[in-house]
Amino acid sequence: MINFKLILDSILSPKLVFQKVLNYEIKPSILIEAVLLISIINALFTYTSNYLIYSNGQPDESIFMLYYENILKKPILLVFLEVLKIFIITSLATFIGKFFGGKGTFINLLKCVAWIHYILLFINILLFVLIILNIYVASYLIMLTNIWIIWALSECAARAHGFSSTFLVFVTGIFVLLLLIVFLLQILNSSDFILIERVGSNA
Repeated sequence: MINFKLILDSILSPKLVFQKVLNYEIKPSILIEAVLLISIINALFTYTSNYLIYSNGQPDESIFMLYYENILKKPILLVFLEVLKIFIITSLATFIGKFFGGKGTFINLLKCVAWIHYILLFINILLFVLIILNIYVASYLIMLTNIWIIWALSECAARAHGFSSTFLVFVTGIFVLLLLIVFLLQILNSSDFILIERVGSNA
């Protein structure tokens, strides 16, 4: 049964909820099953929503079309990417936290990251409805959602690792995110990306 109060508390006051999540005992096998289920639901929603939005009028940008045709239209690949994303985020939160003297474990961080993605199921449904009704309002909420995700991950890491300042974890998370963006931009500017651009232009 869905506990909407707990979902709302997770959005408005993640600090208290994540402590409950960390204290909740769960078998690793069940946790993995939960991650798979959340990933499947998220992937199906992503596939369905993008199909409804772009099936009639797809954008002309070659880069987006390449992404749409090769990733967004393939639900099995989307599930794999969702699972991979959850484990990468968990691994980064675990090992970066330990680098700064944290004591959090991979399993505890995975519980929190899985919970964040569970909450995002409901947020994404709301955003999809708003995109249909008013794209401008939706764009602001998408920006706020991204900020919430980073803050929630910061609360998660702070509670799991025993750090006293969520804000410092938040700043560190922003810094790491910027480094990852710079790294990805370097990849996109490589010769391989030029090849992808050409393929997209000829599609």
